[in-house]
Amino acid sequence: MKRVLVALALTLAMAAPAFAVDFAFHGDFNHRFRLYTNHVNFFDGAGNSYNSTTKLVVDPATGLKTKKGAAAIGKDDSNDTMGELKYRMWMTASSDDGAIKGTYAIEVGGIQFGNSGRGGAFSGDGTFVETRWAFTDFALAGGRTRMGLMPINVNKFLWNETVTGIDYKVNVGNGDLTFAWYRGYEVINTDDNNDFKDLDALYLRYNLKPAEGTKVGFFALWQTSDGATDGDLVKVPASSLQLTDGTFLNKAATTKAVALPAANYAKTFGGYDLDLYTLGVDGSLKAGNFFANWDLMYQFGDMMEEYDFGGYFIHVDAGMKMGKGKLTGTFWYASGDDDSTDGDLDAFVATDVDINSQYSVVLFEGYTDDDYFSETPYLMDKGLMLTRIGYDFQVSDKLKVGVAALYLMTAEDIEYIDDNGKKQSDDSIGFEFDAYASYKLFSKTEAAIQFGYLMADDAMDYYEVECDGDSDEDIFIISSRIRYHF
Repeated sequence: MKRVLVALALTLAMAAPAFAVDFAFHGDFNHRFRLYTNHVNFFDGAGNSYNSTTKLVVDPATGLKTKKGAAAIGKDDSNDTMGELKYRMWMTASSDDGAIKGTYAIEVGGIQFGNSGRGGAFSGDGTFVETRWAFTDFALAGGRTRMGLMPINVNKFLWNETVTGIDYKVNVGNGDLTFAWYRGYEVINTDDNNDFKDLDALYLRYNLKPAEGTKVGFFALWQTSDGATDGDLVKVPASSLQLTDGTFLNKAATTKAVALPAANYAKTFGGYDLDLYTLGVDGSLKAGNFFANWDLMYQFGDMMEEYDFGGYFIHVDAGMKMGKGKLTGTFWYASGDDDSTDGDLDAFVATDVDINSQYSVVLFEGYTDDDYFSETPYLMDKGLMLTRIGYDFQVSDKLKVGVAALYLMTAEDIEYIDDNGKKQSDDSIGFEFDAYASYKLFSKTEAAIQFGYLMADDAMDYYEVECDGDSDEDIFIISSRIRYHF
């Protein structure tokens, strides 16, 4: 028996390396603080409302006035301070030869200090741990395949988030080729519902390096669903729902109002008949002290067999390194829709993105990135034209500072009826001034502060509680964070 046990022990000892698994642990512990803002309601996603055709709705039958649309800016300041935390941890288990890896990530996010709804009040005790990623990555036929719930980056202005699916990447020449299938929305088929209403995406990308310091990527994305069409819906008189532009009722459930998606955002398109095609080119260039980045996209297809897509997006960064400083100029144009009732959807449509304060502290996701005005690179279905010049300076190994000036416009006028029943139309959002400072407390710990001030122009009157065609309120915010990332 002793000999058998010794032999078994030796066998396992020699076999152990074949079963070796390497574990790596990572974390992102982010504490964020909105130190002060004069309009807290502005930072609640109001910029993504789809229907911007009206502000004040008058029911012709009763004469009653009803506010419609986003009222994010009050006539008086709504001052606020707030602290919150977002923790992410992930583990990767991989074979010793790297042939296969499994990743699992959890998130505890958006816990505001003192908010009992998320476990931030007395005694804590919240139950809100979320699965962020859960995917396997393994070698296959000279490339690598991932499957599960995983982070993807089609393009940071189009789709850069987490989704379920399968992708395959393989090196080809001096570049790499990626094929993918992603599913962001699913409808379970039944005897009464056998249509393919799932929202699927097929993705193809080829990246190459044509020269030293130059990267270019070509990609195509097809998002499709066999969901509800215009023929499945029936238009009803405006007065029946106190709307001025008409709406739709679902014949199968006439008690539930169904209209075009609530936001100009592809992740809200689940359940609709859809064929949305996006063709794009992106890349970067570094030549000495000069650098540039670009993104070009064009969209076409149809929705509900009635509306035709025709949006496009152009983005260019160009800049120069100057000693410890860096000067960057940015321009982008996201097309907008001038008439949401004409059957042409001319606005550029992002799928799922998080545009951050690198471009605008006021409009996009700042350090408190669960509280923002818009996460998309446009406002509503009216698009956006952004012109920015920024300067960053590395004061020391630990301290970095920066300033920026922006001019912001919608691509198409925001049109609405003001509180006096008068039609208004404007595209000027205003001038914005931003500043930040970032200091490394330790090698993997950052303390940072940022400031943004928007000198609001008349297009922002649409978002005011009291609107008369003239913008009355500028908006500013000061945020900070202490972030431990490993």
